[in-house]
Amino acid sequence: MLPSVAYVGIRGPQPDYGHGGPRVVGVIRNGERRTLTLADERYLHQENFEWGYDGGGPALLAQAILNDYLGFEVDTLVARVFMRDVVAYLPSEFELDGHDVARWLTDRLAAALRAEAAAAQ
Repeated sequence: MLPSVAYVGIRGPQPDYGHGGPRVVGVIRNGERRTLTLADERYLHQENFEWGYDGGGPALLAQAILNDYLGFEVDTLVARVFMRDVVAYLPSEFELDGHDVARWLTDRLAAALRAEAAAAQ
């Protein structure tokens, strides 16, 4: 059974011109809390995490969530799709349950397998 996990995003006051104010994304795993990070130095620093639109900051957040949830680095193309399907639609303050991440992964895998089976026929 997968551990209980949730990703929580909180955004402070934002500037009049758009995004860029203070924000933090945390992980709650089995009751323990920590800040979500993206450890790989090829990526920008975690203070650039964003959500609620399609862009670079949300792509970093998508990568970090999937890497953390799965325990390994996912392909950036998979993270981009997760960003477009999920992270781009998160509200200003959010809690994304691990079950929602698992559901997205399962649905995407099933769709890919169906497409591959149809192409093979």
